[in-house]
Amino acid sequence: MNQRIMIVEDERIVALDLKNSLTHLGYEVVGMVSKGNDAIIQAGSLQPDMILMDINLEDEIDGTEAARTIFERWQLPVIFLTAYAEEKTLEKAQESLPYGYLLKPFDLRELKATLQMALARRDTEQTLRQTEERLRLAIKAANLGLWEWDRERDQLQLGGHNTLSLSFEHGLCHGIDQFINRFIAPSQQQLRKAIAKKESFNLTLAYPAADGGLHWIDLYADFKASDTNPKAQMIGVFIDVTERCRREEQLRQANLVFDTAAEGIIIMDERHRIISTNPAFTRLTGYRLEDVFGLTPEMLIHQRRQGDASYPWMLLGKRQPAWHGEMVCVRKDGRQFTSWHHVSVVQGHGRTATHYVIAFSDITAIRQAEAQLNHLAYHDPLTGLGNRNKLQDRLAIELQTARINQHQLGLLFIDLDGFKLINDTLGHSAGDQLLRLLADRLRGTIRSSDVLTRQGGDEFLLLVPVVNDANELVSLAEKVLQTIRTPFCLAAESVTISASIGIAIFPKDSDTPEGLLQAADSAMYEAKAQGRNLCLLYTHEMAQRSMDKLRLEQGLALALDHGEFTLFYQPIHSLIHHDQPAVEALLRWCHPERGLISPDLFIPIAEENGLIEPIGEWVMREACRQGSAWLASGIPLSRLAVNVSVRELRAGDYTARVARILKETGFPPHLLELEITESMMQQVDQSLIKFAELKQLGVNIAIDDFGTGFSSLSLLKSLPIDRIKIDRSFVQPLPQDRHSCELCRSIISLAHTLDLTVTAEGIETPEQLEFLQSLGCEDGQGYLFSQPMAIQQLPDYWAKKQDH
Repeated sequence: MNQRIMIVEDERIVALDLKNSLTHLGYEVVGMVSKGNDAIIQAGSLQPDMILMDINLEDEIDGTEAARTIFERWQLPVIFLTAYAEEKTLEKAQESLPYGYLLKPFDLRELKATLQMALARRDTEQTLRQTEERLRLAIKAANLGLWEWDRERDQLQLGGHNTLSLSFEHGLCHGIDQFINRFIAPSQQQLRKAIAKKESFNLTLAYPAADGGLHWIDLYADFKASDTNPKAQMIGVFIDVTERCRREEQLRQANLVFDTAAEGIIIMDERHRIISTNPAFTRLTGYRLEDVFGLTPEMLIHQRRQGDASYPWMLLGKRQPAWHGEMVCVRKDGRQFTSWHHVSVVQGHGRTATHYVIAFSDITAIRQAEAQLNHLAYHDPLTGLGNRNKLQDRLAIELQTARINQHQLGLLFIDLDGFKLINDTLGHSAGDQLLRLLADRLRGTIRSSDVLTRQGGDEFLLLVPVVNDANELVSLAEKVLQTIRTPFCLAAESVTISASIGIAIFPKDSDTPEGLLQAADSAMYEAKAQGRNLCLLYTHEMAQRSMDKLRLEQGLALALDHGEFTLFYQPIHSLIHHDQPAVEALLRWCHPERGLISPDLFIPIAEENGLIEPIGEWVMREACRQGSAWLASGIPLSRLAVNVSVRELRAGDYTARVARILKETGFPPHLLELEITESMMQQVDQSLIKFAELKQLGVNIAIDDFGTGFSSLSLLKSLPIDRIKIDRSFVQPLPQDRHSCELCRSIISLAHTLDLTVTAEGIETPEQLEFLQSLGCEDGQGYLFSQPMAIQQLPDYWAKKQDH
């Protein structure tokens, strides 16, 4: 079969499944892309026989726009594969002239049938285009020839001076059918009908020439009378009329083009007087030929190009045979339109001008579209504010002005706090409405000389061209914050939102556009780090912190592949009886330049950029592998605690991932304890399902840092939890702080009532240990017992504990 198929699908699993199906059907999949722009590029490069395209793509253009562009450029066929069949979607898809439209899900037979029909249509259309191309080939002229046919013996004899492109043979050609089928096949029905009438005839017949095109002959024939049969013999002559037929055909085509062209056409004589117009001229201007016959086109031209001394056709001649350009024309009703003119001179003998031809089209819509595109290039379509392009242009201009006049310039980077929650809760339409309302508010807050732009998402930049001192910018920022804090009414809901604002000043913070943007961005992130809902002026220390964070992000992306992570283990001790070894696995980053890095520095970064999932999986596998090694060596490990992030738990395959690791490492599930932060408890439905799945594996679940979140204590009785870990912030003030004592007493009492065990974190003094033992706390860990240790230190530590 060897048909080449390209797949455009943004869901990789769907794309791979589709590829397997096509391969099974015998097609060759030559490419798979997920974005509309990539599809356009690959289509031009690969030139596949068919493109299977999803309509909804994760890109600035969707599948219908990509398909329309591909068809316009290369006429490549597209079949849409989509789950949507709304009327608007169908209307938009129809504009790109698809070869098929399959609704997901579809079976293999539907796909096969649709592909076969579409490819057959494509082959037919290609054949039609090729046929049309052959019909345009020129045909060579023919000389006079003799045509003589003996009807009784059915013998045809050709002679004379025939030098046709596909030469008729001299001598005999047995049978009129053989001659017709071989030489006059395109006109055989016409010739057969004329012969059957047994009368003289004059026909213009087409025949295939040696060059692959068609030639024509004028065939004149009559019967030669005889005594026995007056119709027994036919004699005639033929002459090649290819050039004449070609000129006639071209003249018909020219007349057709003239009459049907979308461009208005004016033909003038040598004195620039109008002698002919086409229907499009009347449609564009409202004038009929009789209205303008004998007049010059100046009456139609409202405006020449600036600087032109005369109309362009007046300057045409030997040195300048053509001119094209833009003009403003006026219709019969007085309305004006922008037109594109192409003026040519027709030269006769001696290259003197005999006629002038003007072809023009209405480009008003194009100019309006260009104006709209220019507006979109510099404005945000959602809010109507300027976009980053406008900011860059204005910032460059205002910086140059500030340098010349030696004054300060301010830039405010505004980022909304919690905007994602509004989108996720109320929907993106509510989020868009909020952005539009906010833009209107901010327009009324700033001065007319200030430039407010939206960078994208929930980020805005405010350019203040002239600044006297920093306090002026701080006051403006606080005014903006107050404006943003005023509640919004969205979808019958009153919504309050805040923002973080970073402020940069020229020339103190930077003297370049990029530097100012980076400084304002750094100050904004510092404002978020300090609690949000405030504004901060940029300082160089912020830049250093941002650079440190960037370096950590870059290094973290490579740390897992380079084997820079390691696990330390902190022993967990029983506070009420002699215990067997139990440990908590703690992640450390052995940075090649900075040495050992605490997880407090890099775990939040991993949470932000999505690396926490592969890192967490590595920690789980490595801890279970080490636990199995200890058990195999005879160490009676009673518990292995591993911290799990909320982002890991939200993964749909997390339970299967834990099960796979336990199977690979051979570590007993009942010895594994997953420490989960209290924030996961707030997602009640999801927690119930996920915790139940994990409990089915046989693992234990502990709530880490208990007391620091805002979960209802009633959730403890609903979730399958085995242990509570009291946060170190409650343990360290013991036993001097009365409030901490009562909190710990309440937590332990509640846990015991619910048959849960308790582990206290951060025990550092004997007094803390004694107090917790008096409350019945089962387990504890902290520097009083041991700091986190490397793997090699633990066997000796456990041996010493047994000796005591």
